Amino acid sequence: MSTLPADLRADCSRCAGLCCVVPAFYAVQGFAYDKPAHTACTQLTRNDRCAIHSNRVARGFPGCVGFDCYGAGQRVTQELLAGASWRSSPENAARAFAAYESYVALHRLMATLALAETSVPAALAAPLRAKREQLDDLCRTDDAKAGRLDVASLRAETNALLRESAGHG
Repeated sequence: MSTLPADLRADCSRCAGLCCVVPAFYAVQGFAYDKPAHTACTQLTRNDRCAIHSNRVARGFPGCVGFDCYGAGQRVTQELLAGASWRSSPENAARAFAAYESYVALHRLMATLALAETSVPAALAAPLRAKREQLDDLCRTDDAKAGRLDVASLRAETNALLRESAGHG
């Protein structure tokens, strides 16, 4: 069982296949072909499920196996699209794609913080938890929903906090 909180674990059944649409991917990264961003993978079905999920590696998609959105996909699908697909309208697609890019970055940072919290003394875990809560709150902002966050600064702040916590452990 994962040590991550439930909201930071991917649940593909509650997502509209955003990881198969939003990012670009390339054959040299372990995908069967090059795909531009904001274009559905050829293996994504009309109901937003992977047609080759059980044999992705054999079909030329080992790059998919190592990917984890840490719950960002279902969060966008459920909170911004109310469970609808990005396919329902061009407006929904644009909203979902912009938010997904921010949310994936924020959820990765939150997952890193959550894991770090379990490996440091309680006194050092508090600032990590506070930072994770701050990042979670950012997901509710218009800037995150529109993909206008300064992710590099947030990553640098988070990494500095992680280094500080590790140095005291």
